[in-house]
Amino acid sequence: RESRLHRQMGARGGAGAGRDEGSFHRGVRRGDPRNADSLLGLGALCLDTGRAGEAETLFRALASVRPGPDCSYHLGLALTALERAEAEAAYRQALVFRPDFPEALCNLGAGLNAQGRLEEAGRIYRRVLTVRPDHAEALSNLALIRQGQGMIDRGVAALCRALAVQPGNPDILHNLALALDRQRRPDEAAAAARRAVAVQPFHAEALSTLGTLLRELDRLPSSILAQRNAIILRPAWAEALNNLGNSLHDQGRLDEAVTAYDRAVASRPDFTNAHWNRALSRLLGGDFSRGWDDYEWRLRQEGNQAPGGPFPQPLWRGEEPVRGTLLVHTEQGFGDTIQFIRYVPAAVARGWRVVVEAPRPLLRLLGSLPVPEGRVTLVAKGEPLPPFDAHCPLLSLPRAFRTEFGTIPAPIPYLKAEPDRVEAWARRLPPRTVGADGPGGLRVGIVWQGNPQAAVDRGRSVPLAEFAPLARIPGLRLVSLQKNHGLEQLDRLPEGMAVTVLGPGFDDGPHAFRDTAAVMMGLDLIVTTDTAVAHLAGALGRPVWLALKAVPDWRWLMGREDCPWYPTMRLFRQTRPGDWRPVVARMAGELFQIMMAKAMRTTDILVETAPGELLDKISILEIKRERIQDPVKRRNVETEHGILTRTADRHIPSTAELRELAAALKAVNTALWEIEDAIRDCERAQDFGPRFIELARAVYRTNDRRAAIKRQINERLGSALFEEKSYAAY
Repeated sequence: RESRLHRQMGARGGAGAGRDEGSFHRGVRRGDPRNADSLLGLGALCLDTGRAGEAETLFRALASVRPGPDCSYHLGLALTALERAEAEAAYRQALVFRPDFPEALCNLGAGLNAQGRLEEAGRIYRRVLTVRPDHAEALSNLALIRQGQGMIDRGVAALCRALAVQPGNPDILHNLALALDRQRRPDEAAAAARRAVAVQPFHAEALSTLGTLLRELDRLPSSILAQRNAIILRPAWAEALNNLGNSLHDQGRLDEAVTAYDRAVASRPDFTNAHWNRALSRLLGGDFSRGWDDYEWRLRQEGNQAPGGPFPQPLWRGEEPVRGTLLVHTEQGFGDTIQFIRYVPAAVARGWRVVVEAPRPLLRLLGSLPVPEGRVTLVAKGEPLPPFDAHCPLLSLPRAFRTEFGTIPAPIPYLKAEPDRVEAWARRLPPRTVGADGPGGLRVGIVWQGNPQAAVDRGRSVPLAEFAPLARIPGLRLVSLQKNHGLEQLDRLPEGMAVTVLGPGFDDGPHAFRDTAAVMMGLDLIVTTDTAVAHLAGALGRPVWLALKAVPDWRWLMGREDCPWYPTMRLFRQTRPGDWRPVVARMAGELFQIMMAKAMRTTDILVETAPGELLDKISILEIKRERIQDPVKRRNVETEHGILTRTADRHIPSTAELRELAAALKAVNTALWEIEDAIRDCERAQDFGPRFIELARAVYRTNDRRAAIKRQINERLGSALFEEKSYAAY
């Protein structure tokens, strides 16, 4: 999505001419139009002042008077400034006169590099370095060649050598920043870009690069400032405008992002990245009608420059009437295929016979689409295609169907698990009720990690340990649906967190998601990050909770908890970028309420009680939560505490006086807890002397204070129920 520019360093040789020198040379030329020194001096002045066309004329005149290396070299500079291909011939002619001319060699290499002739350019730069090993421009440009050839480490080394020669050269610092970024060293890359800007504050490319690096480091306000400063220097610079739009998008400032992309497109109408990025901002903001149009630019981004795509048959854009067979070819990831395959039954309903070209691992799953027999043919990518009359990329179907919120095809479920697999996995899943967990447990599938190598994974995966609050809910079993990446996190779970792993046979065959789909049918809920599993759960119609970063992928829209693509999905969004704790805490709170509701439904005994008794029981449970360490016992305590606390919240007002009485009740019960511990110590030691007697007396004295506080609570609330006590006189 970003646009970045490596700056090739052209070498300038010969002296430029100031204003006085220009007057002098013009005077000389009036007396001697063929004076070689004046032709060279005036030509250099024209180059320095941006008049490359005049410079070319002067240097060509010089060639007829005094041909030589300086003349050919300066002509090459003028032609380079004019972006003329003849510059290469001019530099080569200079080298005929002087084979070891380092500036001519360096500029020839820069021209070859710009044409993509990397091997030739590399040889030229190495020639420069044999003549002058400390030639900074050659070292810097050779570094770019090596980067283009995939030798990033050698490129960084060459740039560091160039910096040793010219420590304050902003172009070298800028190129080093880009090279370090390719090594995934963004902090060091940003530091190099800052140094370039410090040396040359008006270095627009370094400012824009600094902005993109700060975006990678999630320093968005500083990123936006850097891009805006670059644009001040070059107001119509499409790349910087595009990069500004990216940073604004990541802050959720979608309207401003679209404005930046608009300016980039206005500056360069064929700027593919700007159109594509504008599509993402428009779609995320819910502007489907214009978003789908821009979304088509992804095809050009992927190298498919032909207007109709990679096939000679016409591209279907939703026109009527429909005749014959339509090829739908999938693109992008598995999740995209699962999400948009829903349009195939809609295309069949329009009258098409459909051939779906899809990744082989997905064919078995896609075979469950609800379509009439014989109307859809599935073909693995790379296999020969049957005849067809028109084609459409899968993610172009929303545009072909003019999709808006109210017209999303959502006949949920539109994919199905295989019944025999469902039955087989049902026998292998952990039971919902285990030991002391009690009745009414939940089985919750969990996925936490996407592909860490994918750019889209930045900020969307969640460390598994963050989900520990879910594992602490009594009666809830977490079941891992994770495959490939992130499995190592299962070996370092926080204390008290357990996750059931389904074993080595889980989805190990050639068919993707075959077992995952079957397991989902036996789960009560799927909790996942933004991965293909979220799409699978939604397509199967399973309850699914999706954890989303603050500014998510476009399909999840902004600011809503429901998902128009998947009616059984709930969205849980970050409120602060990078902070997953509130997201998981909210999930845990809602799951806890679900568990408590299930527990209440399985309890047959409902008894009215006095408010003092209720608060007394809650205070005892609070003490147990603080002191009991056994995880099973603690889960049971938390279950009971949750039920009673919600009951108290519904029926007992929260006043300062009642809060004070509740605190006094907890203090008394804490004292009773400690008295009982001390009595048991005496029992273990068989010590029944004065200390034991005093502790025994403290029991009934403290219980009397407890009863008095409970009576006060009941009286304040006008309870019809009171605890009464009667003892023999003493």
